[in-house]
Amino acid sequence: IAPVFVLLEYVTLRKMREMIGWPGGCGDGIFSPGGAISNMYAMLIARFKMFPEVKEKGMAAIPRLVALTSEHSHFSVEKGAAALGIGTDSVILIRCDERGKMIPSDLERRIIEAKQKGFVPFLVSATAGTIVYGAFDPLLAIADICKKYKIWMHVDAAWGGGLLMSRKHKWKLNGVERANSV
Repeated sequence: IAPVFVLLEYVTLRKMREMIGWPGGCGDGIFSPGGAISNMYAMLIARFKMFPEVKEKGMAAIPRLVALTSEHSHFSVEKGAAALGIGTDSVILIRCDERGKMIPSDLERRIIEAKQKGFVPFLVSATAGTIVYGAFDPLLAIADICKKYKIWMHVDAAWGGGLLMSRKHKWKLNGVERANSV
């Protein structure tokens, strides 16, 4: 019966990519058991996309990477950095405003600082529904910054991604279609 489940997975994931706003549902995807592992998968993919040689040569063959995420993001971003050998010290926490949303100007400032120190920013993990406030980061502004600096944009939508199915609240995810992974 596996072919039936493979087909079901293919169709479901394609529909989910269409809901995100990726043209024609293009892209790829997998089911995962939760948000924590999904965030680590995003980090793994972003690292591989920027430095495919890491697969054969390991972390010693690539420069010091840094990931950037909101100070209100899920702990799994740091957990993923530890598991992938990037290190928790390589996760830069970006300040949030009084409503719990990432501040884009602080993100850009911290990217510039990291580059000046010789680090390579490879991932920005934005949040669609933070754990404490339920805040949605300004995805459009974050997407512009990621595009400018050629950094992988991930959106952790484990909490708020369901709003993609809401006519009333879908707007809170404006810009999610510009992410490299969700």
